[in-house]
Amino acid sequence: MHISFVFLFAPIIIALFAFQLNGQTSPPPSPVRALQLSRVHKVSSDLNPTMDASRYGLDRLNDGRLPKDGWRSTWTAWYQKNPSITFDLGDARRIGAIRIYFQAWAREDELKSVEVAVSMDGNQFHPFYEYGDIATLREKGTWVEMDLRAVKGRYFRLRPQFQGWGHQWGEVEFSELTK
Repeated sequence: MHISFVFLFAPIIIALFAFQLNGQTSPPPSPVRALQLSRVHKVSSDLNPTMDASRYGLDRLNDGRLPKDGWRSTWTAWYQKNPSITFDLGDARRIGAIRIYFQAWAREDELKSVEVAVSMDGNQFHPFYEYGDIATLREKGTWVEMDLRAVKGRYFRLRPQFQGWGHQWGEVEFSELTK
């Protein structure tokens, strides 16, 4: 009886374990909102990436290539620093979501929060929202998605807060509303 119980629940246990190994997946696109990937024209930061990551510049954050899991990869990183990263989309766009591909290193909740601010001119930024309670597996790249509904702006400033090692980011995507 005990052995059949294990075989009955083995597929469920394996599926849950596989989910944990592969990190979180992106939610499926909303059938109500039509979204498309928006091009980023320029990325700037008040702090340059640090340590070995200094050779992997800010342009890596929107090159469409995800870094491999682990330390010696192509992560754009800030050790013990909280940068303020500004993304210029070129024109004002209605953004429905921002996705960040990141890797927690020292703690599962290393990415404590991300504050999003929006601007039309690149000078005067208006705070939109601060996203928090972000947790994932350590040393494993994963996506976090921030729902903006339909915020219109040309410039988006992200201010992440760390607790632990710092920040390791691989990609930042902006999804524009098409309807």
